[in-house]
Amino acid sequence: MRVLLILLCAGAIFVSTCTYSFDQFIRFGEIRFEWERHPNLSVFLDPLPSHLSGDFLLQKVGHFSAFFILTLLLQSRFQAKGVALILAISYGVFTEILQLYFTRDGRLFDIGFDSAGVFIALFVSSFIPRQQSRDIHFK
Repeated sequence: MRVLLILLCAGAIFVSTCTYSFDQFIRFGEIRFEWERHPNLSVFLDPLPSHLSGDFLLQKVGHFSAFFILTLLLQSRFQAKGVALILAISYGVFTEILQLYFTRDGRLFDIGFDSAGVFIALFVSSFIPRQQSRDIHFK
């Protein structure tokens, strides 16, 4: 069941980051993918915009939240913070680069928002008690 939740979360992240128009996706539920064979890879290094709109901030909260949830799911499945950390951040890097090929703007600074969600989730999970093993020990 946990694996299914992880796959659903990863799929939701993929759809929301790689669909042609995030605005059309949010407003109308429209999912459309367009492949760019030769993207402009230099936009990956563009800095934060000078004007931070409400939509921009909402998207960054989405990055943070999505990777926070994904990391908690990974942590619950693998029980190892290192595995959850590597998988979640790797997926963040992968989706940001992939966005460039789906006519979206993948950015290095978005990996920072994804990573913040990962690190805060790992911090929070350290305060959540682990479920005791249900193994029955016979003498």
